[in-house]
Amino acid sequence: MQLYLIQTMWNGIDRMNSFLEDNYIGLAWPAIGDLEYTAPNDFAQRFMQSYDMGHNEAADIIESLHMFVRIMQDGDFVLIKDDRGVVVGDLGDYYYDDSAGNREDMICHRRGVTWLGRIPLEELNDKVRAFLNQPELLARFDYPFHEAQLDRWFSQASAPEQTTGQSVRVDAATVEEALHVLRQALRSDDPDHRIRAAAAILEYAKD
Repeated sequence: MQLYLIQTMWNGIDRMNSFLEDNYIGLAWPAIGDLEYTAPNDFAQRFMQSYDMGHNEAADIIESLHMFVRIMQDGDFVLIKDDRGVVVGDLGDYYYDDSAGNREDMICHRRGVTWLGRIPLEELNDKVRAFLNQPELLARFDYPFHEAQLDRWFSQASAPEQTTGQSVRVDAATVEEALHVLRQALRSDDPDHRIRAAAAILEYAKD
């Protein structure tokens, strides 16, 4: 189980509201297409064939794409930050979505996220606050997950809010789909997945 940080600002556009409203995180660079079945060794070749940029800049982006597609796993956790603190989410699988087009500012490489709550900046420990200063587009926490001390917030933190201060609303069909996924996860061979699914269902039942 790992913890990641992803930046929401890209190409002058803040994606935080979109990430929260549509329950995903993502990266751009649509010209390289879907990477789900692409061998990691081919990432660099596809990127360099699609984009003309310096070696160092390209290497950083390729590393972020590799981490996003291959290193991140379903059940890991991600943080997005604003000036009030962070929102923590439970990650899902990678998928490629170009349904809104393939302009260079489109976020096509995606992972679904179940947002668990917002944590005020002053409640984060020193290791996590230092982690938030990472400049990379995508970064991984250098310590074991438990040292972030976030788990106590999963059931206590209020539902994430948009930067406008309004609560994120999810339609009934999406809620039912999410519950279906959680019911399937209850039958997973992975005990961690079963525990998280049970906790999420019980939390939903209390509301």
